[in-house]
Amino acid sequence: MTDHEKNFKPTPIIQPQPGQVLNRFKLPDVSFWQDDPTTPQGIRFQRMAEVTRGVIIRAGQGTFEDKVFKTSWKNARQAGLVRGSYWFYDSRVNPKRQAEKWVEVLGSDTGEMEMWCDFEDRYGGPFTGWRHWFDFMERIKALLPQKQLGIYTGYYYWMEFAPNVTYFAQYPLWIAWYNPQEPLIPPIWQEWLYWQFTSNGDGGLYGVESLDIDLNYFKGTEEEFLARYPKPPGEATVIAKFGNTLVEYRRVS
Repeated sequence: MTDHEKNFKPTPIIQPQPGQVLNRFKLPDVSFWQDDPTTPQGIRFQRMAEVTRGVIIRAGQGTFEDKVFKTSWKNARQAGLVRGSYWFYDSRVNPKRQAEKWVEVLGSDTGEMEMWCDFEDRYGGPFTGWRHWFDFMERIKALLPQKQLGIYTGYYYWMEFAPNVTYFAQYPLWIAWYNPQEPLIPPIWQEWLYWQFTSNGDGGLYGVESLDIDLNYFKGTEEEFLARYPKPPGEATVIAKFGNTLVEYRRVS
């Protein structure tokens, strides 16, 4: 998602973060950009689960599903990671159709974290602007009334397009801010929940095939992160032997 952000922001400043920030819990966000299409393997979520407890996965853009979403969604669950999804809002596509496609892509498994509505589009399509974002989010709420939504955006982008629209303050904020200082946030919010602080994280460390990966701080500790979200269903494998025959059972809890 950050490629779009770079089109209208200065080059990110990547420096060591203040000590108090380094103690915060970190997790990545991923998309098909983290998977090398020339290799058979995908993202190694078991490896990711060794260094973090959660991940946010791109579900799609406009009316197109991210081409590795279903595989990533399933494998992240099997690895025991707490999962959130995000959708890149595209101003060239009817917002209600985008909402419906996202809900269709998720199906019965909507994940444990928020559904993050990604507002950073600069295509200049007929559905540009916060009134259409409103339609997008309200359609999702009509289809999934029990599901928590959130907003991903950049400070300067938001201040350009919707600086004082208080409707959006009801949703948690995931702010993109590539700077060593704490992020600026639009005035309708009092705080951020996630801070995307770099697009240059160590991809190998988090089990992806790209050299770089987006990393995000959660505003709290790992314990607070886990307390916020329900535990994803786990799958246990039990192998029993009957004579010379091995039988494998899978139990989902």
